[in-house]
Amino acid sequence: MIADRRPKVFRGVGMALQPAVTDSGTTSIARVVHAGFSRHMGAGVEYLENVTIDWTVTYDEILFIKEGRLTLRFDDGEHECEAGDIVWLPEGTHLQYVARERAGYFYALYPVDWAARQGTVEP
Repeated sequence: MIADRRPKVFRGVGMALQPAVTDSGTTSIARVVHAGFSRHMGAGVEYLENVTIDWTVTYDEILFIKEGRLTLRFDDGEHECEAGDIVWLPEGTHLQYVARERAGYFYALYPVDWAARQGTVEP
């Protein structure tokens, strides 16, 4: 159930990062827009450092690279992304996130409850 449908401002200083543990590595994530706020979208920030994450996107997602360099490996090749780049990841995309140093991005995804729909939990 949506607790509060009023507009919100999420301050970067107050965002609590939590570990997101996958089979291929761990990142730090702040899931700021979640099912407690929205029936449709999820959003937050994620930071990777010295890690390669193998992932298949099971939702539609947009990334805005805000810090560092992030290599994305798709079936069609490798793409070097840097601050200011925007990435569209349609549902079903398989990729690897490669961060040789610290990299951070803002993400927005749909649907917000993708994990529950698939009978799993977010990493």
